[in-house]
This record gives sequence, structure tokens and C-alpha cells, in this order.
Amino acid sequence: MFNYKFMRLFLLIIFSFLFLNSCESEDLMEIDIEFRQFIDQNQLELNNIIYQNEAGNVYSVERLLYVLSNLTLYFENGDSMLLDNYYFINIDDENSLKLKNINIPSPCISISFTYGFSQINNATNLYLNDSDNFHNLMLWPNTLGGGYHYMKMEGRYIDNYGEQKFYNTHTGGLNSNDYSINYLFDIDNSESNSKIFIDMNINNIYNEPAYDFNYYGSAIMSSNEAQSVIQVNMLEDIFSVSVN
Repeated sequence: MFNYKFMRLFLLIIFSFLFLNSCESEDLMEIDIEFRQFIDQNQLELNNIIYQNEAGNVYSVERLLYVLSNLTLYFENGDSMLLDNYYFINIDDENSLKLKNINIPSPCISISFTYGFSQINNATNLYLNDSDNFHNLMLWPNTLGGGYHYMKMEGRYIDNYGEQKFYNTHTGGLNSNDYSINYLFDIDNSESNSKIFIDMNINNIYNEPAYDFNYYGSAIMSSNEAQSVIQVNMLEDIFSVSVN
């Protein structure tokens, strides 16, 4: 009789474990995140001098690298999830444009992230051994305050004399001034959503107030004025979030 009861108890525990695991598997949700880049309503096309900003500059984009840090998802059940310290988006590396199969506990209702690094997370050599050659590609000179770039965007523009000139819009924490920006977006919490798009509208980096390449020059890393204008422009309508 003792063995029979013991066997029933043992089977009950096994079936309960299998049932709970099955329920957890059925309830498991996944979501992808994709980083996209646009010029106004059009997807970015590289190496063509076809875009025009508010100042009337006609320009191209040949290279774009940027950092989003503290990427956090917030869920319907009240939980939140910090995905990683930062994400390095390099449009020459397709693998950097997508985060796949993120397990989530509940429908996602909002997302937050920081453009660049907050000052406390932006120290020289802090990411020395990170992957994708991040340290070498994004290191900000110690003579300008150290740490890392928030963004490197490079291309060509037509100057006031009709000549092609090279520009580099390199942004970062100049001389310990923190030009990073925090964003929070509410999103549709439908359970059918399987992908979040984080879109950048590049043209708005140079709009409202108008940013003129002819005035600020080709290189702006040491210019507090230029860095400040770009930070103001990036406060509102550079990034947007949508779901699919």
C-alpha cells in the first residue's frame, strides 16, 4: 500500500511539472526589434547627393554609425526589461540592425532608450574589449573630453560655390558636456505585435533650428555651438517607434 501511494504521488508530481512547463511554453512570447533609417518618408539611400535640409544644403549620407543605450522594454504586467548596456548600429553591418527572438513576459506597452551614453556610462576605455570594433570606431578624443561618440554620420554636400565638400557630423560628450538624450515611447500593446521598429529620420537632425553645413563647417567635434544645435534638433522628432 505504501509503494502504491508513493507511486501515485510521484506520478502526480511528474505530470504537474510537465503541465506547468507546457503552460509556460504556450504563454512564452517573443518580439523582434529593427532599427531603420529614413530621410523624411523615404528609406535612406547611400552615396547619392539628393537630400536637402531646412538650410537648403543638398547632401548625401555615405556612412552612419550611432549608439542607443539603456534600451528598456515595459510590459502590460508591470515588468520591465533592460536589454543591454548599449546597441551599436552600423548601417554597413546588417546584423546590427536587428534584435531577434527576445523573450518577453507580457505584451510590450512602451520602450525607452538613450541616444548616445549618459555621462556616467561614457568613460574612455570603458568598452575597450567590446565586439564589432566598437572601441576603435567610436572612441572620442581625450583632448575633447574622452569617452565615445554618440554618432558618426559622414557624406558630401554642395557648398555655396557649387563645389562638393566632405562633412562629418560627429557627436559626443564634448568637454564633459552631456549631449545624450533620453526617449520614452508608448506603443500599441496588442498581443499580435511581433516586431518593434525604431526609426531615425536623418533630415530632422539638421532641421528646426536650421543647421547649415556652410556655417558650421565640415568638422564639428570641437564646436559646442554645433553640438548644442544638433542636441536641440534631436530632442523631439529624430526617432519614432512603430509596431507590426
